[in-house]
Amino acid sequence: MSWYAVAVLDDAFDATKAFLTPLDARQWLKLALVVFFLGNAGGGGGGSSASTGSSTSPGTPGGPPGPTGIETDLPAEFGEFLPILVGVVAVALVVGLLYALVGSVMEFVFVESLRRRRVRIRDYAGQHTGQAVQLFVFRVLLGLLVALPALGVVAGVLSLAGIAPALPVGLLVVLAPLLILVGIAVAIVDGFTVNFVVPVMILKNVGVAAGWKRFWPTLTRDWKQYGVYALVRVGLSFAVGVLASIIGGVVGAVLVAPLVVVGIFAVPALGGPAGLLANPLAVAVAVLLVLSYFVLLTATLAVVFVPVQTYLRYHSLLVLGDTDRDFDLIPELRREIRDAG
Repeated sequence: MSWYAVAVLDDAFDATKAFLTPLDARQWLKLALVVFFLGNAGGGGGGSSASTGSSTSPGTPGGPPGPTGIETDLPAEFGEFLPILVGVVAVALVVGLLYALVGSVMEFVFVESLRRRRVRIRDYAGQHTGQAVQLFVFRVLLGLLVALPALGVVAGVLSLAGIAPALPVGLLVVLAPLLILVGIAVAIVDGFTVNFVVPVMILKNVGVAAGWKRFWPTLTRDWKQYGVYALVRVGLSFAVGVLASIIGGVVGAVLVAPLVVVGIFAVPALGGPAGLLANPLAVAVAVLLVLSYFVLLTATLAVVFVPVQTYLRYHSLLVLGDTDRDFDLIPELRREIRDAG
């Protein structure tokens, strides 16, 4: 029995080579823009939330005692700093949701680009806006499945640290493994949705629920093939992760050097870390610089990882087409590379 996920490893390389060569700088940059928004975090629209507490905190007079040996008094300036923190979290949440929305659109743009072997971002985005919104909502719901136990774990940790209302220790014991299990399940569902259901949605012009309904019989019939696919992708993801760590470390060090120089002179001038945190304008500038650094780092890595993402997605499309010919988005490319081989 041939395992498709293994058999198409070479075919995916040939497909990637056929798509990206001869080198077209304009097309490469367009693909880099698409890859920038794809990300590989699972796309959940997870949110952050500030914990609310009572008027008395643990470990202070009038409140429940905190853990022995742990200082639980919060700085007096915390109340002044809290609105800034809430504002930063709110802005980060909005930016994250917008990023996820654009990323959902780019999933369709990417698959269409690989399918048609030309990159036309506006055209493909316009064709699949409605489907992309459905995908975005679906991924937000998946993200909430992770966010809810995650918030419980955070609340439990803060409770143990004595800076939040006391919660039963058993709650943390239950939620921590639950978070891991839910996180793994959500990652699998999101990965299969992006790699297999999105192509079905494109080919059959249906929404995400209908796409899953059509793909489900193929998944259950060839569950062994998709089980092997999942194992192969874990190996590929590990290799990509190592490569990303090496390249990201080098690129990150180059990009962070100017920020370090600025920090060396700016932090002492503002009175040290305490003075920096007490200055709302300085905090806002620092947050902006950090966000700019991560955006620039991600954009640079997107350019570098265009062939990697292209390879991984062609690998998925080849597996999908081999398990069900009705879902083959790249029949002509498949014939070309296999006839040439």
